[in-house]
Amino acid sequence: MTTLLAPDPLSILGDPGASLSQIMAALTNFEEAGQATRHASVGLSSNATIELLGVFLRKHAALSGVQLTVHQGNFDDPIGDINRFRQGSVEHLVLLPVFDALLPSFEAQLGHLSPESVAAKEAEVIARYRLAFEQASGFRSVFVSSFHRLSSSAEPAAKDAVDASIERLDRALREAAAQFPNIRILDLDAVVTTLGRNAAFDGRFYLRNKAPYTTGFLNELARRIAATSRGFGSYFYKALVLDCDNTLWGGTIGEDLLAGIKLGPYDYPGNVFWQVQNEIAALERSGVLLCLCSKNNPADAEEVFARHPDMVLRDRHLVLKKVNWADKPSNLREIAAELNIGLDSLVFLDDSPFECGAVRAELPMVRTIQVPAALAEFPRVIREIKELFLAGGVTEESRSKTEQYRQRAAADVLKSQFSSNDEYLASLNLRVELSRDAEASLARLSELSQKSNQFNLTTRRYSESDMRRALDCPDTAVYSLVVGDKFGNAGLTGVAVVRWNADTAVVEAFLMSCRVIGRGIEFAIWPAILRDAAAHGCTRIAATYSPSAKNAQVADFWERAGLSPTAAEDGICHYGAEIAGFTCPPTPWIEVIRC
Repeated sequence: MTTLLAPDPLSILGDPGASLSQIMAALTNFEEAGQATRHASVGLSSNATIELLGVFLRKHAALSGVQLTVHQGNFDDPIGDINRFRQGSVEHLVLLPVFDALLPSFEAQLGHLSPESVAAKEAEVIARYRLAFEQASGFRSVFVSSFHRLSSSAEPAAKDAVDASIERLDRALREAAAQFPNIRILDLDAVVTTLGRNAAFDGRFYLRNKAPYTTGFLNELARRIAATSRGFGSYFYKALVLDCDNTLWGGTIGEDLLAGIKLGPYDYPGNVFWQVQNEIAALERSGVLLCLCSKNNPADAEEVFARHPDMVLRDRHLVLKKVNWADKPSNLREIAAELNIGLDSLVFLDDSPFECGAVRAELPMVRTIQVPAALAEFPRVIREIKELFLAGGVTEESRSKTEQYRQRAAADVLKSQFSSNDEYLASLNLRVELSRDAEASLARLSELSQKSNQFNLTTRRYSESDMRRALDCPDTAVYSLVVGDKFGNAGLTGVAVVRWNADTAVVEAFLMSCRVIGRGIEFAIWPAILRDAAAHGCTRIAATYSPSAKNAQVADFWERAGLSPTAAEDGICHYGAEIAGFTCPPTPWIEVIRC
């Protein structure tokens, strides 16, 4: 007798053709099986019926390994919903105001309402949502939909009263949202454009149940929310690893030779690969590290990058190359190790189902994406890859890190020329600019706390609103480290959050980018920080190490820094010392500059 295996719920959730009933059953199976790697919660507030949005949010959260609890708000009660969600410790919030529901059939009324009545209604709406934004400042993230119309304009070539009102409201909404770092505006017009108006709205259900949106619309909106939240905090990708043949160009360079591969701006299929390379180059400028992992003769691949007239990507865009005949999982392990990042920070793009299957089997933590068989779909896949890296926002500090990694590689080459590590470090002319409560760096401080894993003593993650509260708190100091040496500036690459608690300076978080680990910087900053602590009346320092899957290398950091163990519980180790007798290992090769 043959036993039929139950389908994997994630395969059903990832199937674009799955029915709503299949999705709901798969979600139940996923959640009951305890397959989630983390949990999150979201509250929904709207002046329309959007219960099904919660189902699709759970779907896209599950695809990122997250079990999402959804809290439904009352009808058209954003302030009340926010207060209830806040009391229930909800982390994320979705505010979805529907323009036509601001008044009964508002779009139909606008043509004969007086300008004074329209202005009064718009002012009331914006005042309400401005207050909602203030009340929601404590949520990790708030997703607010832009206003959009449900009906089509009778004069498509000209703007009517509905268009004018929506423009005013959207402008005011964005201005109000700009004051709050935890708010992200969702462009619902873009969702409508993607799907088409007929596929986005259902007039029957809107009139009967105040439910204007189709399941297709709600699914796409949920997907965008999940992308913007980086899978509700489940991932933070840093490097895109690329195959070459039939991924960056059409054909096989070893067989078709330089003149035979397909690549160029005008003719199909070369124009597809040329467009894809332009998109990938834009990712590199945004701070994504580009690497090669390709089975080719190295000289053949080098020739394409150096000599093909239509190559957009060049050697300067690449931080690391593994062009050889080794298996790709091994090469990916080496890439992660050499970049000093986790395998779960990699996105791997390849055309071969065999290679993609091998990586998925051996390295499931790598996000593996296959070039579509229908080549016309390739640009869409690349846009989805861009969302993985960019949808959560990019700080200026994160842009184009390729040169910074090249600087680190140059430093590694230099290191081999010295007889001792101290002599090598002294040659680097290392300097650390130590700033306190640098509000201009708010976004980067938050970003670094979310993406640093290996040198992260507590792995505490700070959203932008969390970091804002820390910066504004008089009993908390947020220190930022900007590191440079003779090869260049590595940027803001370290954060320490210290709370003054009576006579004790409590280190809530200490983390650094993997790019600057091992130079003594982790010790050099503490004398200056402890002088601040003493000025606040502190006589002791207390710190914690919370183990994670990735931070084992700093398990003994506080002991190496000079602190003594004081307690341990559930694997969490506590340390302390008297400030007067606390001395960090000396780092005379580093200049610390207070800013």
